[in-house]
Amino acid sequence: MKRSFTVLLLTAALFPSGSVLAAEQESKPTAIEQTAIAMKVTSIPPTIQKKMDKLFALQPAFKQLRIHMSMPDDDNKIFYVSLTDAPNDEALFKGDNIPSNANLVFDLETGELRSFDIQMKEWASEKKPSTKLAKEKAEQFLINWLGAEGRKQFGEPTSHGSGSSTTYDENGNPTTWANLQVEFPLMLNNIPVSGNDFLRINVDAAGHVTRLAYNPPNLKNISIPTIAHIRSAEDMKKQLITSDSLALQYEEEQPEIYSYPPTGTQKTKSVLRYDLMNVYGTFDAQTGKPISSMTGEELKQVSLFFAPWKVVQIHPQGNKLTAHSEKETAEVLSKVFNLDFSQVQLQKPDWPFSTRQEQYPYAHYYGSDQKGSGINITIEKASGLITSAGLDMNAENNRPAAVNKEEAFATALAFIEKYASPTAKELEVQYMIWEEEQPPSWADKENISTFSRNERQNHHFWFQERYEGIPIADRSYSVTVDAVTGKVIGFSLAPYKEKLSLPAPEGITSKEKAAESFMQNKKLKLEYLWPSYFGQKGPAPILTYTWERSENAVDYVDAFTGNYVQVPIERDDEE
Repeated sequence: MKRSFTVLLLTAALFPSGSVLAAEQESKPTAIEQTAIAMKVTSIPPTIQKKMDKLFALQPAFKQLRIHMSMPDDDNKIFYVSLTDAPNDEALFKGDNIPSNANLVFDLETGELRSFDIQMKEWASEKKPSTKLAKEKAEQFLINWLGAEGRKQFGEPTSHGSGSSTTYDENGNPTTWANLQVEFPLMLNNIPVSGNDFLRINVDAAGHVTRLAYNPPNLKNISIPTIAHIRSAEDMKKQLITSDSLALQYEEEQPEIYSYPPTGTQKTKSVLRYDLMNVYGTFDAQTGKPISSMTGEELKQVSLFFAPWKVVQIHPQGNKLTAHSEKETAEVLSKVFNLDFSQVQLQKPDWPFSTRQEQYPYAHYYGSDQKGSGINITIEKASGLITSAGLDMNAENNRPAAVNKEEAFATALAFIEKYASPTAKELEVQYMIWEEEQPPSWADKENISTFSRNERQNHHFWFQERYEGIPIADRSYSVTVDAVTGKVIGFSLAPYKEKLSLPAPEGITSKEKAAESFMQNKKLKLEYLWPSYFGQKGPAPILTYTWERSENAVDYVDAFTGNYVQVPIERDDEE
């Protein structure tokens, strides 16, 4: 029953949204289409109809659509409703028109709305809303839907990134709906809960609420920890901010303002900075130990700053990988990877927000061959320099590994020595390999998805240039070596430079002084972490401390002055 419903659900959800159908298709519907057309409209339970009426009053656009499918899913205890403005079900499968459509999901037992999404033709736009507008409209909808009292169960909204949906007519013409996602954290004991997407709302540039996803937790028989036995924030800070918790590194081109997406026109300067290594950590509020957001168990390594696996000196040859057309790119990479890409048609991703993308200093391409192996490429527009490329070698998935770490490193190092900038004379090396993560004790091990075997076999090496023995954050390279074939199957290269322009590390502030600066400015906040492991929710939330992080700034301590610095973040918001 569950599989058959899933097929029907996907059919109903995908076809109304304007999926492309081949122009030469027969007029007779396929078997899947006949199944979808034959679906009957099940009577909608009164509790669900009441919620639908309320939603349609708040979102009048729903009234322009008709119900073409409604049915219960007893296995998952939900009731599904699909709507469209197509005149009949047969018209859903005509490629000459993209219908407006919507999907609703309700709790079958309580009648509560769990999610909806709506795409109206007249709402289509590549623009996204400003963060301010998105939060205002999401807040307004939430209060109207839950009431002022119901709204209190959630905390302050945060921007959670933007997205888009694009469909094509039979002539290949795209129609895009862009949005910004707003998340409302669940509050328990006046403390926000992280680790689960309890409530998210999407808003478009015109202020329409286009999507709601609401997954309330079942708190029955759940033990919620209290603040009775936790450590104070100040005591925790003393444990987390020490001279040993700081990393000293150069930033050759430190932006005065971070722009997202980057345009390549930001003003920059060279700085030597201290960074807090555990800035992204989550810490048990009783023990102070870092814990995993997936398992809720203690982490052995919480920092993004790992001790180097090796430090090597090389003699970079300064070769450049450059191309100024798709054909030339295929030719260059055919030699690099020792594979024939002559028959691979490279394409640019059909991204929204195309106006801003034109200002972006890099171009992206992707392609695949008849065997299903793919390639992704990034090129610096101005110079034609190929800065990254990666292969997805599907044909190698089931073969055993034959190349060990040291053999792979020799291959990676030879590649870097050939293509690194002349500045890359001393390098720190990090080694990474995907390992199958051990599931927590509370997880159902029979229902855990894992990475493909080949992905875990690949050897990943990350190289970072050093100056006067200090790593340079924005001068890094990476190489991935296939453990099956021993060949390079991916790389990224720092921008080509003939020489470095960095201040000498003389008279800098000590780590102890830098730690004091962080102590005076960094703040911790209480948060419940509810572990989630590949879709499986942990048995109970855990009370934790996390660092307060601004949506609008990135911080560090200047190594020369000892001052705490916040670099503003400027986002691409459409007002």
